[in-house]
Amino acid sequence: MSTSPYASYPKHAAVLILIALVFSLVILLTPLVSAGLLAHESVQLTNGSNYNHPSWSPDGEKLVFAFDQAIWSMNSDGSGRKKLYDNLAWEGDPVFNRNGSKIYYATESKKAYSSRYISIHVMDANGGNVLKLTETADARSPSVSPDGTRVAYISRLAGNYDVWIMDIDGTNSKRITDSPGHESSPSWSPDGSKLIYSLDGDILVQNTDGINPIVLTSNSYDNIDPAYSPDGSMIVFSSDQSGDYDLWLMGADGKGFTMLTSAASDERAPAWSPDGSKIAHISNENGGYNIWVMTLKTGNMELEEADVQEDDREKKQLNPYVERIRVFATESPRSFIVSVLIISFLMVSFIVYSFLRKIR
Repeated sequence: MSTSPYASYPKHAAVLILIALVFSLVILLTPLVSAGLLAHESVQLTNGSNYNHPSWSPDGEKLVFAFDQAIWSMNSDGSGRKKLYDNLAWEGDPVFNRNGSKIYYATESKKAYSSRYISIHVMDANGGNVLKLTETADARSPSVSPDGTRVAYISRLAGNYDVWIMDIDGTNSKRITDSPGHESSPSWSPDGSKLIYSLDGDILVQNTDGINPIVLTSNSYDNIDPAYSPDGSMIVFSSDQSGDYDLWLMGADGKGFTMLTSAASDERAPAWSPDGSKIAHISNENGGYNIWVMTLKTGNMELEEADVQEDDREKKQLNPYVERIRVFATESPRSFIVSVLIISFLMVSFIVYSFLRKIR
């Protein structure tokens, strides 16, 4: 008695169908990190290359940034660009203090009969009254605490890059992390109780007393440049999960990933505006790295139609699962295509499975 070569196919097809179904449902029905928060519009503010590290003034009216190895500022719409400081060495990582009167930044320094190193300086917001805060070892990536009394930064004073905290005048420095790897990009939580940072491709959060580090991302991707939203509920960061570095959101607990950008380029160094409505970042979408500002929209996924009356808006809201599919297709097109192919395979497999059952 011969056995049909298709005899075992239905059983295998059923398993494949089940796997495809579960995978598709997980992708399509996973909730957004915060319902209704999506990238709405991105505007390129600069033209050129080598722009880096945009940071907002406390009133949201200006951006300070690094360009051409110097510290610059401009209005938040890209106008009024002005060079603030250039000592003919490398300068970078600028941030405002909490009242906008000072700018902290990193610059290349040199001691007599010694090699060059990077140190943290502070100056007035107009570029005057420069004061050096750190000595000897490389120190960079300053971040001012919400109460304006302390500065977090990374330093190689102990050998590798660790997160440190000092008073705003450079005194009372204290090491917060002590790992064999290299920490980078420390950023304060809005209440000042925690620091978030990147360590060898993962994002961690830690109390400012140096205890209880918690890993928020643990995967094979490079997750960098984390920053809390002004209300502390979300974290924006850059990750190469899609192949290029894109901007992503996750909850403050490390759950609920949402992709904000999906261009075939690198987006890095995100910085929230003080009101949480915009994210400044750098992108090489049009060649060299330039500064862009992304405007976010919030709400209950309402259709944006100018002629929709207030009373009709509830009727125009999308089913959350339908909206999830729309967002997924818009913000993660490559992953969406994979999902569509899987669902198509599921449907074809089901048809073949049904046909083979009839002819057995």
